[in-house]
Amino acid sequence: MEAHARVVTLDNSQARIVDIRADLGVGDATLRVHGLSPTVSRETRDRVRAAIRNSGLSWPEGVVHLTASTAHPRSDVDLAGAAAALLVTGAVPVRRLIATTLVGELGLDGTVRPVADMRTRAIAAADAGFTHLVVPAANAADTGDVPGLTIVPVACLADLVTWLRGGPTPALRPESGEGASSATLWAPEAWAQLSPTAVRAAAVAAAGGHHTLHVAAPGTPVLLLPRLIRTLMTDLTDTEALELSKWHILAGEPLPDDAAPTRPPAVSLRPDDTIAAVAGSLNRPGLLTLAHRGVLTVEDLPEFSSRIVEVLRPALENGTIGVTARAGSETRPAGARMVFTARDCLCGCVRATECRCTPAQRARYLARIPLWLLDRVDLFVRTVAVAEPDLSLPSLESLRDSVARARERARRRWGSVPVPGTAMEYSHAVTGLPATVVGELDAAIREGRITCRTAARCLRLAWTRADLDGRAHPDMADVWLTLSHRSGMLSLLRDPALR
Repeated sequence: MEAHARVVTLDNSQARIVDIRADLGVGDATLRVHGLSPTVSRETRDRVRAAIRNSGLSWPEGVVHLTASTAHPRSDVDLAGAAAALLVTGAVPVRRLIATTLVGELGLDGTVRPVADMRTRAIAAADAGFTHLVVPAANAADTGDVPGLTIVPVACLADLVTWLRGGPTPALRPESGEGASSATLWAPEAWAQLSPTAVRAAAVAAAGGHHTLHVAAPGTPVLLLPRLIRTLMTDLTDTEALELSKWHILAGEPLPDDAAPTRPPAVSLRPDDTIAAVAGSLNRPGLLTLAHRGVLTVEDLPEFSSRIVEVLRPALENGTIGVTARAGSETRPAGARMVFTARDCLCGCVRATECRCTPAQRARYLARIPLWLLDRVDLFVRTVAVAEPDLSLPSLESLRDSVARARERARRRWGSVPVPGTAMEYSHAVTGLPATVVGELDAAIREGRITCRTAARCLRLAWTRADLDGRAHPDMADVWLTLSHRSGMLSLLRDPALR
């Protein structure tokens, strides 16, 4: 079976139409890209496959081949490539693609990134006889009014799928930098497919500023969890928004229309990021500071060098990052909720049945995650999506309300909401707990079963769980549940026989 989609590309400022053909063959479930340069082919393959999986769509059985009709050195073919792949596998109908061309680069999480010179592309699309042009939402205002051409702005791959399946044309609107709306990202059918365990972990992370480790089985969408955490977080206060704006301006990344942000930032670290990019310099804030008060996703943690991971230590421990140079030194905020993602094995297969890694190889791969980092992670998630919809999940709106109420309870109790990563003194954490709980914890510490540091971290997490549930204080069951989860996480990562 074969299908195709068209993209309007630029070659030395001249627009042309490139045909992206998709063919479904027999073999392992994977994606192969042909007709582009080796670098562009590899990057397009990774982005298209990850975007489809992280948008909650199933990857098909068999090999999907994408072939460009003309060699093209750019990444603006992603959206057309994804559309062709979805079409050849029957995920979307062909009707709306017949007279449509598409432009846009995909993020690994399924977001659609803007591209350059959209006005030229729009005119070329109309001249070639197309009636619809799918563009990144951030470029919607750049196309201008082109007679005979309908602009379809999409903020994420899910928007495109909805439209191709017969949904309404999204309204023309400039992208505010806040990403796709919660309603778009978490449609009822997508929300029902989330794992209750992952939803609970996301709510706890959003409410209490806890760090999370997601060790994903093959085929699991790894970027849904950080997206969910950010969705559940409360809006920034005016003071927080102005602080964040200052760092973005210093970094040379002013926000659209010079407006202060209202939503927490979302930043990703990748293994090829440099120390300077992560930590920053005296003249330019790094990614850790730009993620302050938001969500920082550390993708493929075992692939990071130990030097880069070590840079994260102060941010994990006290929510700050120190920058030192000959001209002086400065301590900057770096209080983000960190979400560390790791694949279950090195091969990165799409399905568990395709994995050929031995238990020893998997153990060595996950052993690259240092123990000191695991000690500073509070939440551990394995599964984000489930095969069968769970109708018992609370609604997104009710969960966001619960997170807001939990943060208000914490603010009244402690005087302020703890900064993500900051340690809490044990004597402070036991304040307000029943004497029976304090007595059991004191005995466990005296007998050497746990340390004061571990007890304090577990209590902070237990307080967050109680706040989310509307309880006056945590009980011993909350504490031991947290301790057992920490023990289970370490055992799973260090003993491959348990996976």
